[in-house]
Amino acid sequence: MPGSFQSVFGPLDLNTQTPIAAGSDRQIYQHPHSPAMLVKVVNMRAHAVYLEDRPFKRWYKQYQRESAYRVYLKEISEYVTTTTRPSGVWQVPMARILGVAQTTLGLGLLVEKITDEAGNMAPNVKELARKGLLDDTLKAQMDEFFDDLADAHVVVNDVSASNIAVGMNADGKRGLYLVDGFGVLPLVPLYAWSKRLNRRRIKQKYAKMRESLIRRALENRL
Repeated sequence: MPGSFQSVFGPLDLNTQTPIAAGSDRQIYQHPHSPAMLVKVVNMRAHAVYLEDRPFKRWYKQYQRESAYRVYLKEISEYVTTTTRPSGVWQVPMARILGVAQTTLGLGLLVEKITDEAGNMAPNVKELARKGLLDDTLKAQMDEFFDDLADAHVVVNDVSASNIAVGMNADGKRGLYLVDGFGVLPLVPLYAWSKRLNRRRIKQKYAKMRESLIRRALENRL
């Protein structure tokens, strides 16, 4: 039923699909009915392995009703918070979240697909740096990107080059987009409370990431 409620929101059949990307705790699939969307699904096996060596975390997580899907609430909350408050940033440089859908692999998070010219998943900064494409233009784009994140008061818990896609959003707008690693993690959400402290933390983390990318690029040339 193309275009129907069910075709977009599920249940989506992912059993016959191969993940197009994977992280430590989630797998990413192409949405079976929309080329502009991806579906993030929690890897329950990886999640269980992660908790095996963390008895305290395993104990208190049994009392969290949302279980492994808590990450969805964290990301949705951060997305809603930062895209609805006046920040001076016309469009926060994040892949947009469209909602959740039932899938054959559990509840999935529906997100915007950042693409290259051919419509495939866009490369991330880490991949481009590995290919020797970390030029002055990309460095300047990264500087502006992290300034925009700080201006929009986005809490980034994992400042990683692999979480920054370089390509086009669904509107055809080119740029750098945060696709993962955001949302408030600590029990005391200090960086959510203070925009100034969050900006300082982002700048520090970004400086280390940038330095590491440049150092590795130089090593690859030797």
